[in-house]
Amino acid sequence: MRIANLTRRLILGFTLILPCAAVVLDGCAMPAATTVAGSATKIVSTVAGQAGTRGNTDGTGSGATFYFPAGLVILNGNLYICDSFNSTIRQLNLSTAAVTTIAGGAGQAGNFQSAPAYFYNPEGITTDGTNLYVADSGNNMIRMLAPPSSPGASWIVSTVAGSPNGQPGNSDGVGANASFNNPLGICYDSANNTLYVADSGNSAIRAVPTNGTSTSTLVSPATGALTWPEGMAYSGGNLYVVDSGNCTVLQVTVLGGAVTVIAGQVGVKGDVDGTGSAASFDWPEGVTVDASGNLYVADTLNSTIRQVVIGTGAVMTLAGRGGTTGSANGAGNVATFNNPMRLVFDPGSSNLYVADTYNETIRQIH
Repeated sequence: MRIANLTRRLILGFTLILPCAAVVLDGCAMPAATTVAGSATKIVSTVAGQAGTRGNTDGTGSGATFYFPAGLVILNGNLYICDSFNSTIRQLNLSTAAVTTIAGGAGQAGNFQSAPAYFYNPEGITTDGTNLYVADSGNNMIRMLAPPSSPGASWIVSTVAGSPNGQPGNSDGVGANASFNNPLGICYDSANNTLYVADSGNSAIRAVPTNGTSTSTLVSPATGALTWPEGMAYSGGNLYVVDSGNCTVLQVTVLGGAVTVIAGQVGVKGDVDGTGSAASFDWPEGVTVDASGNLYVADTLNSTIRQVVIGTGAVMTLAGRGGTTGSANGAGNVATFNNPMRLVFDPGSSNLYVADTYNETIRQIH
């Protein structure tokens, strides 16, 4: 599955690149990216991990190592990380930068629930304020981690939904009667006590109630509205979804599942800042939301972090340089990333935390 996940991104990335290459040959080259005033005030630093160094070492700051870090969520002053290719869930203390492994066995993929619990390439993570919920992508399951009952005790892992044998499918149902196909994104709706899952291999959005009732399909593949949804965020009765395969940022109503394109053009890749369909992305994989009506997008193949104003669809580049990979810290487009996949906004500090996936690091945008 590790090879399959990486191959999936490479193959699907090329399926987007080839049509655009044909457009260039016809004389319709993409315009250059716009430099946005104010982006230089966004300071990028590295919080944990070593650029270009893969591993599973717990430690502080650069003393820790990761292998394909993906989903991020903040809970009680800690950043929780799906360390995908290690098949583990890691905790990063935001005060000390200390990294510890809270669940899973590095390099030991599986779906066991009893200690030690195992995962298989987890990529998405969210919280209800107490528990963590994980899109256990390789196992095609949604898992829950309940916090330790006492200091020094282990997190308790259980399966919320998904076939116990890990086989892919697209069935609605209760618990093990539901099935998924490579679920990659997940977010929590506190108003309805419901998890929403980007069921990427099914091109669908699924609703998974946390009270044990049936999983349902909010946006089905039959509508053709999605190609490969990944990162998700919830705010004010809406889901915000990056449709990686279509290079767009979407709004989905949780009542009815109506889909609206906020920014980007369906099937058109680029790194242009602008408003609505005048903006372009290249295989965006992560999205988060702040309290002021802004989305932040990990524009993965552009190796940039973008801001999208929900009300207007205006897009600007906060950090990174389109098409330039690297690991430099600094302000605005002085900083560089290497295929960042996920990010999360911290309302307590107004910082963004980014899984700079191909650099194997966790970065901060202050």
